Amino acid sequence: MNSVSGESPSSTIELDRLWQFMSRRRHVAGRDELIRHGFSPSRIKNWLRGKRLTKLFHGIYAYGRDIETRESAWRAALLVAGPGSALTSRSALELLGAARLLTPIPPVIHVATSRDRAGRHRGLSPALRNTWVYVVRRRFDPGDLRERGGLAVVRVALALLDFAVSAPDTDVKFAFLELCRLRLFGEKDVQFCFRRSVGKRGALKVRPLLGLWVPELNRIKSVLEGLFLLSWVPRRWKLPEVNVKIFGREVDFLWRKEGLVLELDGDAFHTDPIARQRDLEKARFLESKGLTVIRITWKEFMEDPDGVVERIARELGLV
Repeated sequence: MNSVSGESPSSTIELDRLWQFMSRRRHVAGRDELIRHGFSPSRIKNWLRGKRLTKLFHGIYAYGRDIETRESAWRAALLVAGPGSALTSRSALELLGAARLLTPIPPVIHVATSRDRAGRHRGLSPALRNTWVYVVRRRFDPGDLRERGGLAVVRVALALLDFAVSAPDTDVKFAFLELCRLRLFGEKDVQFCFRRSVGKRGALKVRPLLGLWVPELNRIKSVLEGLFLLSWVPRRWKLPEVNVKIFGREVDFLWRKEGLVLELDGDAFHTDPIARQRDLEKARFLESKGLTVIRITWKEFMEDPDGVVERIARELGLV
């Protein structure tokens, strides 16, 4: 309950009703929503004056204090763009977990809408003062919009195409691989993206990645594993099994018939002494079973990806 001493019973009831309404909407709502729910314009004005509501954007309010989460900021941005809008580009990828969250409250939020409401909108509250909402106009077909955590988001292929318009090639590649790792981008998405990329500005960066997609990309557990596959696939050599077990131990890549194991050491999981010792013990165990184990670090691969690929090919007798 949000009763406040000194307020009339009717005001207290209205405040409680407001809290219940806002709590189901990440404590963010638009003026039109509030009015449709039965709150009068004069009541809304009084709540703003009494700081019961905080203005985030024109006609968009937070309950009580300013927003504190990116989810609330995303909802506010969708309300700015109006009904039928959805997060796109980097904002959609962040929501899906395919792009790194750089700050608690994003400085830029990308929204797509089918309505004639394209433009830029700057936040008005202290938490959003340095945040801009970029609204772009898009034509949506049935099935283009999805929901994630109660927030509207465009289909992953469309988000990737929008992201590719201004993002560096490396960031686009990493986002593509993260979507594959999360199993959000599969064969149907590849076909869909090819069709919808025609005439799109982001197509030049995305289409080469689509041509390299293989089902094994949906089994990777790190971007580094995906980068190796993207370097391996164009050679049209035999694809390895990805993240499978042999003799009870899981390995990154396995050419089973040839008895070759490739382990890729990303910075996140292989830098501490305990992890290194565990990796060493696993390699010795597999070698005792007659397998050849090759271990490549992030640094080694990034400095010479072609050299790593050729080394593996030589071990397999492919060159």
